[in-house]
Amino acid sequence: MASGSKVLDRLDTFALEGIESEGRSGSTIEGWIQLVKRAARSNCTILIAGETGVGKEHLAKWVHRNSLRRDHPFLPVNCGAIPESLTDSQLFGHVRGSFSGATSDHLGLVRAAEGGTLFLDEIGELPASAQTRLLRLLQEHEVQPVGRSRPIVVDVRIIAAANVDLRQAVADSKFREDLLFRLDVIQLRVKPLRERPTEMPILLEAFNGEFAALYKQSKLVFDRSAMNLLRCYPWPGNIRQLRSVVERLHVLCPGQPVTAQRLQEICRLHESNEATQRVRSLKQVKLEAVQRVLADSRGSISRAAAIFGVHRSTIYRWLQER
Repeated sequence: MASGSKVLDRLDTFALEGIESEGRSGSTIEGWIQLVKRAARSNCTILIAGETGVGKEHLAKWVHRNSLRRDHPFLPVNCGAIPESLTDSQLFGHVRGSFSGATSDHLGLVRAAEGGTLFLDEIGELPASAQTRLLRLLQEHEVQPVGRSRPIVVDVRIIAAANVDLRQAVADSKFREDLLFRLDVIQLRVKPLRERPTEMPILLEAFNGEFAALYKQSKLVFDRSAMNLLRCYPWPGNIRQLRSVVERLHVLCPGQPVTAQRLQEICRLHESNEATQRVRSLKQVKLEAVQRVLADSRGSISRAAAIFGVHRSTIYRWLQER
């Protein structure tokens, strides 16, 4: 669909223009984009940093589409969504009888991505055993399925993403330092939406067109009060949350003008004092937003996750960030 193509183009631009390359803070946007293009054409490991919902997976897909591996699989994995007891098996595979319930051989996601790219989102959530296996994969280009005595050579590129400070995780003994060194060949950071206020109206228009086409409706019209609220809102869920807000409006009030009051009632967006927001930390803003949505949702984590456009594990982590 043409509208879908326009959204992808807009998200491509958002991801690429929002990149900050570590060690190149003085470089131009064009220089960063060239860096990403060069990295895409190589087989080097890339670590993408950024908050939840800024488009890290979209950037990883862009790298894959512009790499020599484009004709092979791109497999995204949310490390935080896999139960710890199953992580080794899900990622690296297992052989029949290796543990209770292993009734057949399992290929594993690493081997399923053979020749292509494996995108490991929320890499900081990997348990220690999986970190050790991933380190071996990056060093030796081989995996050893659970229960198998010999390793298997694989050809797969790893792109990892983190929304937590991995250096702090190393300091807290939650993440292997040698693994961080292996992952951190090229590090890119995608800025959050609140640091790019001029992008919000452009993304809003792209998502508005996408859902108007999807639901066969006319585009929503946002009045001045709504636009002011959208610009001032801190967007803890970033572009993923913005997209969810636009879809919710198309579903619940098609053809009706969108006002600030409607945004507050339907999407639970509330005005924030800009001066106050500069003083308060993002963690405080996130926590208050999550608590407010949970109160409106009668404590439902699943519903809150849907509203913010994030995984349930992310909501739990935000609640712990005090």
